[in-house]
Amino acid sequence: MREAITLVGDGIENPWNALTMLHAAAMFDAPCVFRDRKGLVASWEEVQPARGSLPLVSYTELADGYSPVVALDNLDGAADVYGYKLPRGPRAALLVGNERRGLAQDVIGLATESVQIPLVSRNLSSLNVAAASAVGLYYLSRGGGGSMQLRAQPERRRPEVLMLGAADHWELGSSIRSAAAFGWERLWVDDRAGVWFGPDRATRSEGRAAARRGRNPSRVIPATLKRLGGFAEVCVITTRHTGVPLHRANLAGGQRQLIVVPDEGAVDPHAEDWRRLGPDVRLVHLELPCEEFTYHYRLIATIALAEIARQVGRRTRGVTRPPRTAPLYDSALQVLEEKQGEMVYPEDLDTY
Repeated sequence: MREAITLVGDGIENPWNALTMLHAAAMFDAPCVFRDRKGLVASWEEVQPARGSLPLVSYTELADGYSPVVALDNLDGAADVYGYKLPRGPRAALLVGNERRGLAQDVIGLATESVQIPLVSRNLSSLNVAAASAVGLYYLSRGGGGSMQLRAQPERRRPEVLMLGAADHWELGSSIRSAAAFGWERLWVDDRAGVWFGPDRATRSEGRAAARRGRNPSRVIPATLKRLGGFAEVCVITTRHTGVPLHRANLAGGQRQLIVVPDEGAVDPHAEDWRRLGPDVRLVHLELPCEEFTYHYRLIATIALAEIARQVGRRTRGVTRPPRTAPLYDSALQVLEEKQGEMVYPEDLDTY
């Protein structure tokens, strides 16, 4: 890991996002500061009075005190965060912007570099700002890692994903939003905590608000370890230093591969009977510089999904999409999908 990068939140509005960004930075032993353009300090003092003052930075301090300055935004000419090599400098900063409008033009002008997290389409809503911050810090602190894979038929390499045991509806909803943004049109949810399929009306509405994406719906399908099985390979992703590091694992094995992301704040991964899902079970771990940190499911899940999406890759230019002929195994999953599950149309929900 290279020297820590300062995470800078520009115009963040939601104090809960600000708190999660502080925790995301702490995962990488990085400072986190905020440029308040949208009344963040006032809302922070109202919601988080016991946590002390937010660390702030002014435009002048940002201009004079940091180099290189990297904008993380969907800007024209931005490099992919995958494979990006951060230039050397005395004090690097990673800029992330307002939840709805992104970075302000004046700080974009300060940026010496710009990177983006490749998503399946620009028509979809972006990642949650704290989740995007975690992805940016993960790849920049690793020196970029591998580049985005280019494939003739990348969707054939996309594995199934199971989100297991999430205990918080906001965290699960935001993780579902990340999966949609990276191209998953369906995913499986083991909702043993009852925060998605069976909560009260207010919790249900808040969770789905956190999961919103652009115009396209997502199918979220209930599953349990007893009900979902028959995969050729199962990869369980955790933060514990057990198994293969995330960047070295093969996470693009297609629909016969299941990637499980358990909520380690509520579930002990070593106490689960993963072999119910398939005979070949592999543990995969995120390499994080800090062993002790405040756990957020959305941060871990989004980093994992970003790496899977990198390995699945994008289509080589000039190659047209072939007609989709579902393999037999996908047809079997489709039967389960049609019997249970729900379509999420987040355009009908409140913003988050």
